[in-house]
Amino acid sequence: MTPDANKQRYRKLYREEFDLAARTLVGRNGALDWSTSDYIAFVWTEPTVCLVFYPHKTSAGNYHIRVRDQSSYDKVLALKLMTLLDKAAGYNRTFTSKGMA
Repeated sequence: MTPDANKQRYRKLYREEFDLAARTLVGRNGALDWSTSDYIAFVWTEPTVCLVFYPHKTSAGNYHIRVRDQSSYDKVLALKLMTLLDKAAGYNRTFTSKGMA
């Protein structure tokens, strides 16, 4: 796999999404941190849940942030947090989860 050419620009490109996730998840027992891995913008971790936020390019050529469960122990809580993030995003931001209605 080739290195992500946009990795250095994630903090600028996805600052609004990072701030929105931080505001949405405030008060929970976890941490939201910028990722050092290619193709991952930032990560939410708490004792039983790990959510990965990654850029996704649509067929129209637009980019948005997708959220996925990264081997969480508590799958129900992970789904609840992903739903909460999707609702908080409204119509002008895109926290989508693959396979989520």
